[in-house]
Amino acid sequence: MDSDSLSTDEEFLRKTLVKQLTENEKQALHKHSLESLHHSEFMTLVLEFKDIMKMDFLHDFTSLVRLDLNNNLIEKIWGLDHLTNLTWLNLSCNRIKDIEGLESLQKLELLNLSNNQISLLNNMDTLENLSHFFISKNLIRRTDTLLYLRRFKSLFKLSIAGNPLTEKDDHSLYVAAFFPNVTLLDNILIGQKMRDEAIIKYQNELKKFRLEELQEQQADGFKQSQFISQQAESPTVELCSRIFPVDSAEHKQMEAELNSFFSGQIETETYYQQMASQILAEFDETHIQRRIEIKKLEDPELKKIKINKCSDEISQLRESLLNLEFELVGNLDYNIQHLESCISEIVFTGKDSASHDDLLETINETENQVTRVNDSKAALIKELRDKEEKRNRVRISDIHQYVDYLRKQFKDLD
Repeated sequence: MDSDSLSTDEEFLRKTLVKQLTENEKQALHKHSLESLHHSEFMTLVLEFKDIMKMDFLHDFTSLVRLDLNNNLIEKIWGLDHLTNLTWLNLSCNRIKDIEGLESLQKLELLNLSNNQISLLNNMDTLENLSHFFISKNLIRRTDTLLYLRRFKSLFKLSIAGNPLTEKDDHSLYVAAFFPNVTLLDNILIGQKMRDEAIIKYQNELKKFRLEELQEQQADGFKQSQFISQQAESPTVELCSRIFPVDSAEHKQMEAELNSFFSGQIETETYYQQMASQILAEFDETHIQRRIEIKKLEDPELKKIKINKCSDEISQLRESLLNLEFELVGNLDYNIQHLESCISEIVFTGKDSASHDDLLETINETENQVTRVNDSKAALIKELRDKEEKRNRVRISDIHQYVDYLRKQFKDLD
């Protein structure tokens, strides 16, 4: 690269970075000089629709948490070795053929590679915290290629629509069967009914796959796979089998309450997801038109007024989504409280109805029974609350990231 093109690239990057500073940061910067702009201080970098072909300018952005390079001309992923704080990476709508250069991104939680030319899933082993993965509209043809993603135990949301493999009618059931932790597939909630249907459909393949997986892990000296251990060591199963005899009325009653609880949680989340989708659909319907209208405006003052109005509407959208999320959390927590109350009632009734000999035969001493029941119940409730808290954090993070993305779109028009 000659000196003229290098200086041009540096000038382009400098101007882009200045645009992404807050007004206070710009004023502080101008008191010194533009040359004092330190790349290492940036936590967010958005460079979309810039016709960028190479990523060799990223080395010094060591504090980046979010990097958005969507809709460019990038063919190769590289230059990310020093971006060890990155949690959000968007490389959608580029020309990438191979997944590579991600080894240092161990904190990465969201990776968007949609609308590229990728045909194989590999070279992502170090992304232990990956919870959101978007690989839609690529060239993945074989459904079993997805099995590579089973290593990501925190994978919550997966997007694969638009790949050749999705032309098969059963690809959703395949994901539901082989990925017990994936809850959202292409923005569709995987409910218990769908999960049960998938397990029945692929029961033979699952047995064979679990056996192969177990053999591989045992050969390497590892524990049994999470898929198997989750079913064997679940506090739910423990409560139903250890506290009461399998054939007892109390066992059946507790099992019924737990099944009702999980069905209720799914129904509640589905209801609020539909409400959120409706809010977003109504907003998106006019969002594109707003941007087009503002782009056409030549009067700076009128443009500023329109942008401020859009900013207010984005704030209203954020508040609507957050209020919906808080309402959802309240309902989910109420369900957990109701379950805790039901379990306590079952335990109390079961203890009163059982004879002294039965109690001795089951757990030797009544005092031990009460302690074990309370410990097991507390462990179950804590696990349920921890899972909901984690999902809540993810959903709130998604809302803020989407709002930031919308604000950035209008800020670029100013």
